[in-house]
Amino acid sequence: MKNTLLIAILLAAFFTGLQAQDRDDYGIWARGNRYEQIKFPFKGIEASPAWSDIEPNEGEFNWSEVDEKLEEAEKLGLYVLLSINVGPDAPNWLYEKDVEKVMTEGHRHSGPYPEYTKPVHIQHYYRLIEEFGRHVRSLPAGQVKRISSVQVKTGATGDESPHKGDLLDDKFEISNKAWTDFRLAAFKKFQHAFQEGAGPVIPLMFTSVVGEKFDPSLIDWISDNVKGGWGTKMGGTGQGYQINDEVNRTAAILPHTIDPAPDTWELFTRCEMDQGWKEGIYKKNIKQAFYWTSLSALHSGLSMWNMAQSALDWHQENNFWVDALFFNEYAGQTHSTEATGAFCALREGLDSSDTEKFPEAEFGNASIKNADRYLAICVSRSAYGAKMDDVSGVLAGMMKQRRGQEGLNDAGWGIFRGNYERFLHQIDADKTSVGWWRVGGAITPDSPIYGRFARGFEHASGKDRMGFDIKDTFFSGQPLAGAYPIKVRIVYYDKGHGQWALNYDATDNSDKRAATITNTDSREWKEIVLLLKDAQFGNRGPNGADLSLINTDDEDDIFHIVEIGRPPQQVN
Repeated sequence: MKNTLLIAILLAAFFTGLQAQDRDDYGIWARGNRYEQIKFPFKGIEASPAWSDIEPNEGEFNWSEVDEKLEEAEKLGLYVLLSINVGPDAPNWLYEKDVEKVMTEGHRHSGPYPEYTKPVHIQHYYRLIEEFGRHVRSLPAGQVKRISSVQVKTGATGDESPHKGDLLDDKFEISNKAWTDFRLAAFKKFQHAFQEGAGPVIPLMFTSVVGEKFDPSLIDWISDNVKGGWGTKMGGTGQGYQINDEVNRTAAILPHTIDPAPDTWELFTRCEMDQGWKEGIYKKNIKQAFYWTSLSALHSGLSMWNMAQSALDWHQENNFWVDALFFNEYAGQTHSTEATGAFCALREGLDSSDTEKFPEAEFGNASIKNADRYLAICVSRSAYGAKMDDVSGVLAGMMKQRRGQEGLNDAGWGIFRGNYERFLHQIDADKTSVGWWRVGGAITPDSPIYGRFARGFEHASGKDRMGFDIKDTFFSGQPLAGAYPIKVRIVYYDKGHGQWALNYDATDNSDKRAATITNTDSREWKEIVLLLKDAQFGNRGPNGADLSLINTDDEDDIFHIVEIGRPPQQVN
């Protein structure tokens, strides 16, 4: 390896601890009730007592579970997401006050549910909210500081529908308008209880408010009235990667989580990892699935990844924390001007809904149910490893896809079409590189985590330079001009004996050679870390690149990720 700059393996620690300012609670959270932080430094825990436990008798409130969680969190330096489960967790005495029990069928949560819009239910529900806010805001400052947010719960199991399953009696049906009105009124009560008057302002977390299928009056009211930051549940994002319709699920949220425009509202997000990590897309290689889920979740703008206790136990038993550490490193880095790192994990997403890239005349009718189209798309990329192990997995809903799918599928519907990235973008990715899948052969439980997807050169088609652009606001819209050193980490597949190089926009040369690397055909993933002391990064390289991977011969090289970092004290 010829290297004109220092290969900064020993200096990597110089850039560790990349935490965003004032977003320390972003990262991995534990869904269970155990506090084994010594095993892994997760960021927070949940406290979600049932209404029936908080108010076992009318007007008698027991806050011991809330208080104990906050006391423990303060000792351990953890954060807490507070909520009270209502709906089917309402106390029995409520049903003795002209509130009928509503039952359902076809779901494990069959009730009883209260008559939500009955005045007597509303009266007691509102009193619960008021007492909840009064108690929490009166706690010692050290405990209040550990509250990440209070989740607003109005219906069944935190998913914000009034019922689960089918009603046994249609007379209890609630119209969409009536349910929206009920929820909006509850939002106002929560906002008043936790943010108005004397006492600290507590951030609020909402569910089912962002997106086209929800009444816009909800998000309009929240964005106009809620103070101190607010968040929303982001279903599916932390439960798997390359899941159908992920573009639509995140489209309305992403502009408000990563570098939100100055004239728009900002929010934080959370998603729960359930027991699906034991099934479906995880079964082939659990480590690999967790790792790529973390990359996909970061690309989606997920702030808090709530892992099931069983998943945390698996990580501990297998001493595997790569996914969690990477997520913790970047989850809080949501503003480029404050970020200390940026990454671009290379992949090509084969989106069957993309009729421009995959014309219907060649690949068949563009329908989520057209199995032959997925198969045809993968056949067109089979030389690069793409295939469909279980095409039926992409024809069903998200739950079936991530938990019932047998094997892995390399095409999907409405999936991210490019790299997983934050603040570092590959320029014209499809024109300058080719996608790879299952690098190194069939995916087994022992396959390296990096090989699920990749991109590489293709000398035969003239794809010998991959350019990357660091978001301009990372340096406050001005060239770096060598103000401080930049770390560059590259993970590549060591196959063949060819050479490749890294060039960069330097102060004295817009396309300066940083290093030339010679492969040794170990057939292993390797990484190098370079320290650039004279980076200009003014988009002066070919095609406006700040960094470029260069193929220096006729052998094609394959890469997993390009990552940059700067010293924490140098954020803008």
